Amino acid sequence: MRFPEAEQTTIDLLRHGEPVGGRMLRGSTDHPLSETGWQQVNDAVMRQTVDGHLPYDAIVTSPLTRCREFALWLGEEFDLPVQVEDDFAELHLGQWEGKTHAQVFSEEGTERMSAFWFDPAAVSPPGGETLQAFDARLAEAWQQLLSNPPGKHVLVVAHLFVCNGLLRQVIEQPLSRVLAMDLPYAAMSRVRHERHALGETSFVEWIGR
Repeated sequence: MRFPEAEQTTIDLLRHGEPVGGRMLRGSTDHPLSETGWQQVNDAVMRQTVDGHLPYDAIVTSPLTRCREFALWLGEEFDLPVQVEDDFAELHLGQWEGKTHAQVFSEEGTERMSAFWFDPAAVSPPGGETLQAFDARLAEAWQQLLSNPPGKHVLVVAHLFVCNGLLRQVIEQPLSRVLAMDLPYAAMSRVRHERHALGETSFVEWIGR
């Protein structure tokens, strides 16, 4: 805690595990977790247990199945409230939805895809959501969560772009650097938010793998 007498909220960001179908440009395509994916997120969360108890007061989840099903199961297993936040859904990838990189390359070449990964703020998937619109909806949901958290320690179950986007906002990196964090499946990161006499401040405590 940096500020004496600060009121603190801790938010853990968990990227979902591997979905059925393996790696692809999934975006808002709604695939469930594979057996491997369930094991990945279960292992990541259970590492947080102390004497068989999780530290969380509540869970907030993306509405997509690969996040929501695990969050609902975890909430029931540990008697925790679960809140579904629609604005934590993954970036919509337009015509790339549900395709592998190889499929996109064979249909339209490598130029646009390469430009997207290099600077997603400048290049969007054809027919997809712009990073600016995505960042705006994340910011609104994040500020609502910080202003009215459902507990002192909250688990957020979300996606690659969502977790990266929230961390980017906390550390105020340029939008072009939204994928600066290399977050594999089931990566867990932590943000500490403090309300104090001078205002409010968020800190990234760690970025897990």
